[in-house]
Amino acid sequence: MPPDADQRVSTGLPSLDALLDGLRIGDNVVWRVEHIDDYRRFIAPFVAAATEARRSLIYLRFAHHPPLIEPNPWVKIVSIDAEHGFESLTRQVYRLITDHGRGAFYLFDCLSDLLGAWATDRMVGNFFRVVCPYLFELDTVAYFALLRHEHSLATLQRIRQTTQVLLDVHRDGPDRYVQPVKVWRRASPTMFLPHAIRGERFDPVADSARATRLRSTLDRRDADESRRRLDYWDRLFLRAAEAAEGRATPAESAQVLDRLCRAVLGRDERILELARRHFSLADLLEIRGRMIGSGYIGGKAAGMLLSLSLSAVMFRRLPSIAVKRKVR
Repeated sequence: MPPDADQRVSTGLPSLDALLDGLRIGDNVVWRVEHIDDYRRFIAPFVAAATEARRSLIYLRFAHHPPLIEPNPWVKIVSIDAEHGFESLTRQVYRLITDHGRGAFYLFDCLSDLLGAWATDRMVGNFFRVVCPYLFELDTVAYFALLRHEHSLATLQRIRQTTQVLLDVHRDGPDRYVQPVKVWRRASPTMFLPHAIRGERFDPVADSARATRLRSTLDRRDADESRRRLDYWDRLFLRAAEAAEGRATPAESAQVLDRLCRAVLGRDERILELARRHFSLADLLEIRGRMIGSGYIGGKAAGMLLSLSLSAVMFRRLPSIAVKRKVR
């Protein structure tokens, strides 16, 4: 453990500090939320507390969702392009953490947004398992977020094993609840109960009947357990298969086709435009059947497949072209 492991750090919300027995230097704090706004509400107090403690605060901006905070003199905002892949993003973040050294605080955009760039849960989990221990080693405190139904259970388990603090934020109608899932080396009789959010207060739901009703509501919401066990990559192709079978509107099918093209063929807009015109969902599903693993197939392979598709179109047109020439 680092020498400052017992040093308390504030979340900026005294009632939440009491719930968690405070944060510690080295903590990585993961908020598992249903909507990005549920993460956003905890950001401003954390930024204010870090500023008051005269901590350097770096906001890593890589997602498509609106910024979590507005620019201000106390926060350094660093924009990173996640579209260049796992290795590029991880290398940039690792270098940034090294450059800022010990004691800096960090705020990350929602990690679930990386699925749109990488199309696989595995890489999101790998990113966290590389970055989290390094942040811990350098005596930092960092905030992360995940959208609760966007990741496989395997990825969630890997992140849970790696982080120091994992908090669920639940919605039940107009009510909001925070429930600690993991708080490393801290415990209290009520710490792991759901806590109702009442302004800046966090009140434990100690009444058994009320807690049972809440748990029942959440369990019903999580009923599609089998699909949530799958990686985002596999869920994407399942959705494509459903759309190819006609179980989607034309607009939904076009959206799935675009996502698959980006996931399999890359980000080159010229290639993507050709792919949207000449590949069907069935074509992409057939390509998936010949792939090993997940991710981009590479520019040369994409070009070859497009050439084959265009050639097939031309060969289908040849008989009619020949007939027209003969008539003339």
